[in-house]
Amino acid sequence: MIRMLTAYTREIDDIETSAADILRQLDTEKRLLRHSVGLLAFHPDFLETGAVKAISAALPFDTIGGTCSGTAVAGAIGDLMLTIAVLTSDDAVFRAGGVLLDEDDPKPAIHDLYAGLAPLSAEKPSLLLTVAPVMSNIGGDDLVEALDADSGGVPLFGGLAASPRPDFSGVETCLNGEHQANLLTLIAVYGAVNPEFYRTAIPGDRVIRQDAVITKSEKNLLQTINDRTPLDYLESIGLANGGSIAGLTSIPFVLTMNDGSLVVRAAYEVTEEGYLRAYGAVPQGVPIGFADSSAEFVLQSTRENIGQALASSGGGSALIVACDARRWTLGARPTAEMREAALCLDNMLPYRIAYASGELCPVRNSEGRLVNTFQNLSTIACRL
Repeated sequence: MIRMLTAYTREIDDIETSAADILRQLDTEKRLLRHSVGLLAFHPDFLETGAVKAISAALPFDTIGGTCSGTAVAGAIGDLMLTIAVLTSDDAVFRAGGVLLDEDDPKPAIHDLYAGLAPLSAEKPSLLLTVAPVMSNIGGDDLVEALDADSGGVPLFGGLAASPRPDFSGVETCLNGEHQANLLTLIAVYGAVNPEFYRTAIPGDRVIRQDAVITKSEKNLLQTINDRTPLDYLESIGLANGGSIAGLTSIPFVLTMNDGSLVVRAAYEVTEEGYLRAYGAVPQGVPIGFADSSAEFVLQSTRENIGQALASSGGGSALIVACDARRWTLGARPTAEMREAALCLDNMLPYRIAYASGELCPVRNSEGRLVNTFQNLSTIACRL
């Protein structure tokens, strides 16, 4: 059995006070079991003042973490804040590590990291937890592919670091307080963990033109849909006008992958040719649809697919990761989604929410088998 302890601080400048806040709430001398590990989420300012390093040094276990645009635990919600979720257990074992990724070829470093946490002579992990970097030439799909190749498909859950700043600056990940922009962090969880996964799936009736197909693409560059440029195609279905797309990052692309699983992508750039550059891979030949991501849908899906589902699941604890694009969809109410989840979960089970640039989570394919995927514009949860 795994228990989750949570804590938070809003103190950025006085790092001794921020560390004391966390230690007081966790009460580590009385509440920790035999094995523990921590997951941090924080505004970039907590790195720059040294608060993350001070907090990590004060804790008697390994920590991983990353910057985010918003985070929450029971009783505290905000963007200018640091939260920690501590997993502690008498029977489950946690091994944490990290590695700097090479933009040209990240696979050797990922292989070495996994081999160090899960040597061939040891049992296979039950779960992998990650806080991953944002890198221009490496997407979440690359991480999933590399870790699946090494682990044989061990369930992978986590997110890419994010930032609340308009220029997206300060995005970094950390291991035991040491931080870098290209650091991949990983926790291998051993034991009879049996995690359950939840996701805000987009229903078919919200997807426009599911008969469309990606007819040309290169990695994360979407070049044609039904042999038309994406910009031209989106104008034909009313999602673009006059050569521009309003709210581009908040338009979900729903892809039906070759294994039958559904993944969601978001684009962040329209090129001069009318192509779209996405956060993740957009494979050629894959069916594609576009869905509604209104504020109303964001809140409804969080309430029903995450909050109510977890509250009725029979206890445990939950790590929750939400896509940063959903937060921007909410406009002047950037914390509304976290508050919606809190209404369902406060006093029900321990939880921690962190916003991310992309989400890594197992989903069921058409055969009912869990497969690791990289998502955008979703909120995901892992119940332990």
